[in-house]
Amino acid sequence: MDTQTTGPTSSPPAPGIRLDLSWLPPIGMIGLSVANFVYRLLTLGIYDFWARTEVRKRLWSAIRLDGEPLVYTGTGKELFLGFLIVFGVVLLPILFVSVAVVLIFSPNSPAVTVLNVLIYLAIIFLFGLGMYRAQRYRLLRTSWRGIRGSLEGRSLPYATTYFLTMLLIPVTLGWIIPWRTTKLQAMITNDARFGSEPFAFRGTSGPLYAPFALLWFGVIALSFLASLISVVAGSLAAHLMGEENLGSAARAQVLYLGLIAGFGLAYLLYLFMSAWYRARTINHFADCTYIDNARFNGRLTGAGLLWIDLTNLAILAAGTLIVIALAAVIGVLFVTIAGTIAPESTLTTEEFTAYAATIAAPLLVFIAVLSFTLLLPVTQARSMGYLINNLSLDGTLDVDKIRQSSADPMATGEGLAQAFDVDAF
Repeated sequence: MDTQTTGPTSSPPAPGIRLDLSWLPPIGMIGLSVANFVYRLLTLGIYDFWARTEVRKRLWSAIRLDGEPLVYTGTGKELFLGFLIVFGVVLLPILFVSVAVVLIFSPNSPAVTVLNVLIYLAIIFLFGLGMYRAQRYRLLRTSWRGIRGSLEGRSLPYATTYFLTMLLIPVTLGWIIPWRTTKLQAMITNDARFGSEPFAFRGTSGPLYAPFALLWFGVIALSFLASLISVVAGSLAAHLMGEENLGSAARAQVLYLGLIAGFGLAYLLYLFMSAWYRARTINHFADCTYIDNARFNGRLTGAGLLWIDLTNLAILAAGTLIVIALAAVIGVLFVTIAGTIAPESTLTTEEFTAYAATIAAPLLVFIAVLSFTLLLPVTQARSMGYLINNLSLDGTLDVDKIRQSSADPMATGEGLAQAFDVDAF
């Protein structure tokens, strides 16, 4: 009887297809930035909800999966209604209680101190709640080939974990941070779905501790350096200006400028030191994220992140300077013209000019604050483009078995995230 010898058997290939993740830079972002800025200005900031929505639609459509774009279906009205609900249910009660306690007790009463601590703790908890709900809203409003995402967990466990681990940061001198961020990322990822297909996070925080240790010791050294620079800069400036001729208020202003310079330099140094830890964190989280038989792969570098950070800061600063310069010119013209046409029977030219300047000053301050957002969509597109260009999806995904998500889309979204400005995009 003949016998057959067989070679080693191999498992059948996993079903599905390989999906290419790519980025097609959106066009017209500068024009959109200018339009959004003008509309924000004319509506005193209310248009921000619709501005963010339009930016997201452009950014989402620039992300291509197997050559097909993601689609963002959220609306500005949903964001606006979500903010109004949170404003009425959360922010106004906090304001009323704060005012009532100050009126009932004295401003220096222990009751006011206790209330401030409780409000601070409540805001930390609401931050976590808002971050989770914002992620859920965005996933529900994101679709590919008509299949939308979802986040099918509950926001309360996430907010509780966020809150408790935040309180442990000072207790552990910050060493809980890698474990904390990994834990929160795992909670979000394991609750996420693409249609009926779940995501899975498989990893620990161990690989993050070596780069975190370098960052931790660097921050300690940086804190000492920033304090030293601030004192030296303030003393040097006071000496150069003639300290004996300066009053106490002037010396305080000089010292304040020294502090700003010192901490501004410290922030730039922090960006430099943290870039490698942030890149390692993103890559690690990507490598630990699975869907079906596919896994994400991150290839970000510290140098690349640092370049994006610094050039984005330069772009935002350039936009701010342009707006402030234009606002200053318009303000001067407005005051000058107003002074020349002042009715002599009621006000003198000087009085009318001073009155016009008083009216224009708050508007100029509002424009100066808003100016930071002029080119913000441009920087957001650059950041997202760098991220997507350095992410890939390895393995296969059985698209045919995926069904539409059964999650009920929310009518409003991101109220807490909008209220506390914890919204990334």
